[in-house]
Amino acid sequence: MDDFRKILYGVILGFIAIIVGWVSFLTYSGCGFSLNNCNASVPKILRTSIPSLVPATLPAPLRYLASTATSTTSAPTATTTPTEAGGEQIARPSNPGGPGLALNLTGDPNSGKQIFAANCRTCHAAEGKGDNPNPGSSDGTIPALNPIDPTIANSDPKVFAYNVDLFIEHGSTPDGPNPIISMLPWGDKKLLTPQQIADVIAYIISLNPVAASTSETPAASSSSATATLTAALPTATSAVTSTAPAGSSSGVPRPSNPGGQGDAVNLKGDPNSGQQVFAANCVLCHNTAGKGGNPNPGSAAGTIPPLNPINPALKSSDHMTFVTNLDLFVQHGSTPAGPGSTFSMPPWGDSGKLTQQQIADVIAYVISLNP
Repeated sequence: MDDFRKILYGVILGFIAIIVGWVSFLTYSGCGFSLNNCNASVPKILRTSIPSLVPATLPAPLRYLASTATSTTSAPTATTTPTEAGGEQIARPSNPGGPGLALNLTGDPNSGKQIFAANCRTCHAAEGKGDNPNPGSSDGTIPALNPIDPTIANSDPKVFAYNVDLFIEHGSTPDGPNPIISMLPWGDKKLLTPQQIADVIAYIISLNPVAASTSETPAASSSSATATLTAALPTATSAVTSTAPAGSSSGVPRPSNPGGQGDAVNLKGDPNSGQQVFAANCVLCHNTAGKGGNPNPGSAAGTIPPLNPINPALKSSDHMTFVTNLDLFVQHGSTPAGPGSTFSMPPWGDSGKLTQQQIADVIAYVISLNP
């Protein structure tokens, strides 16, 4: 019995000794031999020299940044929320992003006029006069660029160019419950080169000579508030339109623009890839899954034609015939019949905005919608 007690007491004393030793080790590691100064055991807090500053290794939150666009600024940073001298907030696109390479280039307004006519005129009207309908948007119309939203115009061409470049580079969706037309990200999608964007900016500034009286470099434009320049430019977003005004001798619709079939007819199209190309370039006009029904004022039909179901005259049980009928429209584009249609089919192939493989994929997708 005494032996058992000795063993039990030994175990208890040994356990206590281990605990005391461990605590002593931790105390020595944190405080050394001093019991009054245990700084080493307290986590260190890294601070900047001014506590209110955000550490330089992190991007500053937008709420810490603000600037006012003045004639002395070369271009406000992409994260600023500039205001004019009167306190009115400058319109900005809904899509995020900073300025593009176009701001470093000299724009040619004559070249910009041609690019505008090919890509922007159908939405923003001749010379950017605007006022074309945009159902579902707060304004109800596509904003004018001539005259442009006064919050975007600036006597400093660099600031003017910066204000517009953000819209062209990254696109934007107008205010409203369900706007049909939205601004495309021309720069992000590489639908226009930086030089072409600079040229368009220069042309738009030339349409606003009061604001641009001192301008010698490319400037740009947008439209009212957040709906400014947010209207998509459907000449680059519409898809295969089957409302060509002309027809072949057999009665099959043909595009108004001349030209033969492209190399896409010799390629194997992937409908899954075509669905993605369609969503990026065609859905704004032809609607989801090609259901159509979007308005096209000035055209004989009054609406952008559906691709699902497609005009039966374009369909054929012969696959190659069906492909060729669609290819002619996608390659060369067409203007619908009517006194002055707002939207026209762009020449996706002739302009090089879609590759021949992308055209083949879109054709395969449209055909899959019409089994």
